[in-house]
Amino acid sequence: MSDDSPQFAPDEELLKRIDAWRSQQEAPFTRPQAMAELIKAGLRGQANPALSLGEKLILSILCDVSRKVGSEGTIDPDFLEAAIKGGHSWAIEWEHPSLAHGHTNTQNTADFVISVLSMWRLVEDSFGKLPEAEKELVRQEAGFSGAPVFPGWDSEQEANYKSTARFMTDRMNLFPMFEGRSAIDSSQPVLGRYKWMLNRLAEFDRKGSDEPLNAGELVGLLRAD
Repeated sequence: MSDDSPQFAPDEELLKRIDAWRSQQEAPFTRPQAMAELIKAGLRGQANPALSLGEKLILSILCDVSRKVGSEGTIDPDFLEAAIKGGHSWAIEWEHPSLAHGHTNTQNTADFVISVLSMWRLVEDSFGKLPEAEKELVRQEAGFSGAPVFPGWDSEQEANYKSTARFMTDRMNLFPMFEGRSAIDSSQPVLGRYKWMLNRLAEFDRKGSDEPLNAGELVGLLRAD
């Protein structure tokens, strides 16, 4: 450690505050993990990458605490402190772009993604349960060469939905059947099509949301008219 590095040892009061923060989180954090998360919180949501003097002091203290407790988080405290002292906010954004984009996906986006994934889970499951003759009928009438599968999202125009779907399946373990394929590139916008399909699905006379679709319903839902 260089001579001009802050010589800071966390006192009992600071450790109590850190532990209090840990106790309020849904996910369990060790103290080192909490250090890393608090450093992230100090950087998150900054529309302007410039840091105030108070923010620099707080982050510098957290960097020193992180080193002293042996944190092994994704943020290197030495790199972060050097960037802060040198005025290189650009380097922080370069190294950790997910902390600086300033974007938050909405609940409406999440609700729509859940509806879409639920619908496609029903489509894929229902098709899989059909007799082979009815599968062939669906393929011919709906214009599929194989089994209908979730086509994904357009990477350019529907990136918010794509990232939300990926987070749900790959990080939250929702819709396990779509893990690793919930954010594939559809190569064309699909939101309009999904909205039409959801409206069409709501028109079907079904006894329950888990009731499989028959061949005729699948054709009506999948055929591009």
